[in-house]
Amino acid sequence: AVVSTQSRGSPAARPVKKTAPAAAAVSNNVKRSGSNSNAEVKRLEGNVNELTLTVEGLEKERDFYFQKLRDIEVICQEKEGDEVFSSFVAQIIEVLYATEDGFGPAEEEGEGEEEAEVDEEEQEEY
Repeated sequence: AVVSTQSRGSPAARPVKKTAPAAAAVSNNVKRSGSNSNAEVKRLEGNVNELTLTVEGLEKERDFYFQKLRDIEVICQEKEGDEVFSSFVAQIIEVLYATEDGFGPAEEEGEGEEEAEVDEEEQEEY
């Protein structure tokens, strides 16, 4: 259908193509598949909720065991100079501070930035 931008009696009326029917056809297709997509959205929301609960549980467990390790570290630091426990404490500290490939101590904010600055300074020297 063609609709003019001016009133119908005006000689300067220019035809403008009407695009509403095409949009209506698209919305009809969405309405037809709406029940399927609603079920899919609900299923995905359920998955997201389940994963969120899993992550929260894992974070609590991680924090629990981290605190236990931190307590052990403090005890070892207190006993580090004691001759009776020195080799035992040294072994525990070695285990606590051991790293694996791909894992390392978490960097504090700003700590990595200082290292980057040092690298840049060293690079400028050469």
